[in-house]
Amino acid sequence: MRFWYLGVAAGLFVPMGVAELPEPLKSAVERSNDGPVYPFDIERTSTDTGEDGETVTGYARVDLGAPEFKQITPAHLIDESLPGSSFRALSGIEGALEDGIWCTRFGDNLPDDIDDIEIVEEDEATITYEFKPKPDEDADGPEKKILRRSLARLTVAKDDPAVLKYSSGLTRTVTLYVVAKVRQLDLTATCARAPDGRTYITESTQAFEASGFGDGGGNNSQMAITALYDPETGQQITP
Repeated sequence: MRFWYLGVAAGLFVPMGVAELPEPLKSAVERSNDGPVYPFDIERTSTDTGEDGETVTGYARVDLGAPEFKQITPAHLIDESLPGSSFRALSGIEGALEDGIWCTRFGDNLPDDIDDIEIVEEDEATITYEFKPKPDEDADGPEKKILRRSLARLTVAKDDPAVLKYSSGLTRTVTLYVVAKVRQLDLTATCARAPDGRTYITESTQAFEASGFGDGGGNNSQMAITALYDPETGQQITP
């Protein structure tokens, strides 16, 4: 996954041999993302929380199977009854989709040692695991420091294993470059099954707050995928 605000990127990869993972976690994060490339409708709202903060909202039809630069179409160009989007709002959608929509991506955060993965909740249908996210090998110092002070939870389905929920957040303030403090960096994502059983992000939120040189500010964003479409017929297939 990546954090999409102020260049705080935490692009992560599967760091351990997934054969070592317990079930159903192993099957959930190993699940193939091969299958139809469903076009979808997306709505994303971003709010700057500083003194001069503003809110922008973008609405778009997205086809990740289309050629580059033709993947995101402002929704009002498809349906004139829908509101238009600012360029900034549409750029936010593009950034939010950098890692795609499939929820297996959240398995990329798992630590090397399976002893560092703890079961914290379980019922008849799901298991929730808790762990400290592991940074990518190429992560810089600030990214590593942020992730060392973060805690993540991943919920998977027992039947037809798949990732259902993900959350991560700072457990305490992180000081960067002596004068800058990151007070909040939280991410949540809720997943739903596509018609072929893969799970995709239906809703996500991100909250970022920091201060430096006496100034403070941040950003809160919400994203929702509101419909999937059949790639062959164009007919809406969810919800």
